[in-house]
Amino acid sequence: MYGAGDVRVENVPDARVIKPTDALVTVSRACICGSDLWPYKSMEPSEAGVVMGHEAVERVRELTGGYGAHSVLECVGTEQATLTSVSVARPGGAVGRVGVPHYEAIPAAQPTFYNNVTVSGGPAPVRAYIEELLPDVLEGRIEPGRVFDRVVGLEGVPDGYRAMNEREALKVMVEP
Repeated sequence: MYGAGDVRVENVPDARVIKPTDALVTVSRACICGSDLWPYKSMEPSEAGVVMGHEAVERVRELTGGYGAHSVLECVGTEQATLTSVSVARPGGAVGRVGVPHYEAIPAAQPTFYNNVTVSGGPAPVRAYIEELLPDVLEGRIEPGRVFDRVVGLEGVPDGYRAMNEREALKVMVEP
């Protein structure tokens, strides 16, 4: 990643063990995560996020008869995304934060308190499940396509970033 919107794939020398503490790892699958888009976008705040937030709140309230959603996932990590998530949650509802936060304190402390909205979350505990689930994914018993809606080779990584940034793809799998 050379800068905002500038992702390149380059040939480099093969990795090798230099120190006894070094390790070589073979990567069979990788992905572009939503958090990877922050440096791609250069962390510039977007007024579109504010507008979309207000539209989302109105639409969710409309769809739920004015109540709001019982369970909400915040998957972006920005202050605006968290505010939107809290705003669409019904009183007594819950917001699960899986987006990596880009701020120090959880916004909307008073609305969450007075509406009794639970806010929790954190990184997925993948190490607790990886030994059991990874073989199922690699052998095709679990279909990750429900999350990964585009697959690219290494040469397609720059386009994968572009597609996620332009909302053409939710999650891009990279098969080296």
